[in-house]
Amino acid sequence: MKAMVFSDLITARNSLGALLGITVFVAAFIAVGSGTLLVAAACMTAMVPFMYLFSISAYDEQNGWERFRLTLPISRRQVAYGRYLSMLIITGIAVIVSLLGCVALGLVADVLPAGMVAEGLMLSHADVEAILVVVMAVVLMLLFSAAFTLPLVLRFGMTRGARIVPVVLMLALSAIMVLAGSDAAAPGVQELLSGPHALIMAGAFIVMLVLYGASAWLSGRLYEHRDI
Repeated sequence: MKAMVFSDLITARNSLGALLGITVFVAAFIAVGSGTLLVAAACMTAMVPFMYLFSISAYDEQNGWERFRLTLPISRRQVAYGRYLSMLIITGIAVIVSLLGCVALGLVADVLPAGMVAEGLMLSHADVEAILVVVMAVVLMLLFSAAFTLPLVLRFGMTRGARIVPVVLMLALSAIMVLAGSDAAAPGVQELLSGPHALIMAGAFIVMLVLYGASAWLSGRLYEHRDI
């Protein structure tokens, strides 16, 4: 499985740097337009894993790479489990980039002349707790999406198994970004880190990890019986 993880990460290495740069640029543009760092946090957390999930799956079908990989000393279950683990690694990288990106955008906004940017972009006025909650919510959504998308992709291939999934995910991401940038949503977001809401969030992560693990097991079984 370790070999599969390195294979995925090396395959995505060339495009990952460009994707990170584009993500930060798009997040900064959206943040300036919306006047809040919450939208930037959601955008930076979501874009990289979202694009990675589908680009790495598309690479499998290019130039017969998927068939060649099965000739290597690696089982089909290891291929499936490695894909899930690499998705977690990329999601972790996206979280770090999102938090650092928000700090960078906030510091830049702080040094600009007063009135040039919205106060919501300034780090001194930003609600760090709200940013953390938005990032966690996006991570939950990404893992939930991957748990349902990867079995389809590994069983039927990228072309047949994921024709509608990107549209559905983009609509879900757009809804989260709109809610993240809404003033009405901010109090609810802040409450998620206090009292029983924090326990609910922690419970949601535990349930999601169980679902993610079950999805990986299912994908391994499905991939074993797939004709390639």
